[in-house]
Amino acid sequence: MADHGLKFEIESKTVAEFRSLNKSGELILQPEYQRQVVWPDRARVSLMETILLGYPIPEIYLAYETSPDGEQKASVVDGQQRLTSLLWFLDNKFALDGLEDEKLKEKFEGMFFRELPADVRQEFFQYRFPIRRLSNLADEFVRAVFARVNRVNMVLTEQELRNALLPGPFNDFLKDCAAHPISAVSGVFSGERRRRGGDLEFYAEVFSTCVFGLSNKKAELDERYDKISADFEHYQDRAAEFLALLAFLKDTIKWVGRTRWSNIVDMFTLLHVSWGVREDLSNADLQRTGQIRDLLDLFQRAVSAKKRKDENGEIAAFSASLSSMLQMAPEEVDDVIEGYMSGIRNSSDLGSRRARSQNLSLLLVKKLKG
Repeated sequence: MADHGLKFEIESKTVAEFRSLNKSGELILQPEYQRQVVWPDRARVSLMETILLGYPIPEIYLAYETSPDGEQKASVVDGQQRLTSLLWFLDNKFALDGLEDEKLKEKFEGMFFRELPADVRQEFFQYRFPIRRLSNLADEFVRAVFARVNRVNMVLTEQELRNALLPGPFNDFLKDCAAHPISAVSGVFSGERRRRGGDLEFYAEVFSTCVFGLSNKKAELDERYDKISADFEHYQDRAAEFLALLAFLKDTIKWVGRTRWSNIVDMFTLLHVSWGVREDLSNADLQRTGQIRDLLDLFQRAVSAKKRKDENGEIAAFSASLSSMLQMAPEEVDDVIEGYMSGIRNSSDLGSRRARSQNLSLLLVKKLKG
């Protein structure tokens, strides 16, 4: 058994003690490696119901760090969702809606904490949480414990585990990508996807594809992620170019309502193909940039019309406009659209990704070189 000098002490804390720790600033609910708050209201209410019933809950892991001056902080390694829900309830941020126990439902349904009877609130404050205390551990060991506990419990996504185990410049770069205005204006990420790190994983996958080439996501992403994270300095110039590309596309694409580029699959392809011609795009004058904008807009409209089986009879008009713009025969344009469409099915396998990229690239390169 490995011996890292780890100290795991078992103790307990009351609800009142957690409230005091939080108010004094000694409780760090969301260390850098922690995921965001993702529990739905029903889970929060269920936890409060468990406390009201006096039933036990799983232990909470706290990592304590004491400074040479005697100042102490407690970081939540495991139990962030539970403690955040608890403190929110104490702050009257949600009510007891949807209680399952019939007796509690009859007494307290719909009540905020402040509305509970005084004796119930007093007892609630005295409820004890089981604590696993980690004392003065190096950050790497705390992160390892966090990842190990959550991997065993199967509650973290792969990206949430990467965030915990691989902090540093690459992770910071991915956060910059996720926070870029293109993420908001495109509407490509749902709230749930962002909360579970899906936006970071998307940009990690796209950037690694731009650097190393197309691959099957499941087979390659972890290996590529580790490689870039271990030597991000080597990739910093390309990271800067990638952020510049995001800015170009954000300002160039016609973001009117939801477009094809609002879908993960299509945005992935757009970024990968644009990366291949990034120098030509950055050197394009205003007229050529406007033509690229129109080309990409016509293309995504044509694909959407084809996907909905051209219910409005628009595909012919879109194909004709693309044909005229690119000086291609209409049947060639139709073949490109059909080829791209074939890559939307089984969207993450290598063949599908290649089909999408090859067909969009054909049009984009023809316009830039023409």
